[in-house]
Amino acid sequence: MDFIDFVVYPLVYIVFTPILTILHELGHALPALIFTKDKVTVNIGNSNLNKQIRLNRLVINLNGYKSLVDVAYGYVNWTPVDNRAKVVFMILGGPLASLIVSVLLYIYLINVSLPYVLMVSFNALFIFSVFQFLLTILPIKYFYKPYIGYTSDGYRILQHLQKGN
Repeated sequence: MDFIDFVVYPLVYIVFTPILTILHELGHALPALIFTKDKVTVNIGNSNLNKQIRLNRLVINLNGYKSLVDVAYGYVNWTPVDNRAKVVFMILGGPLASLIVSVLLYIYLINVSLPYVLMVSFNALFIFSVFQFLLTILPIKYFYKPYIGYTSDGYRILQHLQKGN
C-alpha cells in the first residue's frame, strides 16, 4: 500500500460517504413515497446545520456532522403502513440501493482503465459501499456511535417477517 492510499482512503470516506448515505436513504424513501400519501423525510447528518431540500412530498434535511466519523449517519421517516410486505420493501430499499451502487462501482472498476489515484479512489468508494450494504443488511444491533441503541435494516426486516398476521 502506497502513501497515496493512506491519504486517498480517508479523503474518499469523508467526502463521498455522505453521498453513499444519501443514496442508501433514498433507497428507503422511494418505496415510502410510493406506498404512503404523506411526506417522507430523509435526514442526513447528526448536527444542526438545518439545510432543507423539498421535492414535492420528499424532504431532505442536510444537518451536517458532529464529527468526521459520523459522515455515514442518516435515516428516513415515513408514516406507518399497515402492510407488512410494503414495510419490508421500504426497509429493504436502503440496502438494495447500497448493493446496486456497489455492483455498478465494481463493474466500472473492472471495465475501465483509470489513472492510479482515480483507481484507488473508486476502489475505496466500492469498499465503503460494500461495507455500507453489509452493515445494514446483516441483522445486528449497532454498538458504535452514533447508532448505539439502534438496529440494522436487516434486523428490522427480520422483526417484521417474524410478526404474526
